[in-house]
Amino acid sequence: MVRLQRGGDQTLGEGSSFTMNMKLGPIPYRMTNRVVEFETDRLIAWAHLGGHRWRYSLTPDGDGTLVTETFDWSTSKAPRYIERMGYPERNRKAIVETLSRLAALFESSNDGA
Repeated sequence: MVRLQRGGDQTLGEGSSFTMNMKLGPIPYRMTNRVVEFETDRLIAWAHLGGHRWRYSLTPDGDGTLVTETFDWSTSKAPRYIERMGYPERNRKAIVETLSRLAALFESSNDGA
């Protein structure tokens, strides 16, 4: 759903905000997010006005890094609405796709190493 990051703080930390161009089906929109958890090189989590959170946890793993993405809708301001919209199942599928693209990006950048 993310199309483009649209500025914001250059260095992210807890309390930082950033805006992304998004698209849901044919409908484009912008979403401003606030970083709600942050630990350098280990964790970043953000939430938007709906309250639910996305989180990336990074764990060193031998020669690489294990990346875990989570969608936490327990903090949602409208959990029944979120559930009726088909979440968190829709996010589960998107997470699998995102992590696959992330792995491919890092694998291709290490091909010449």
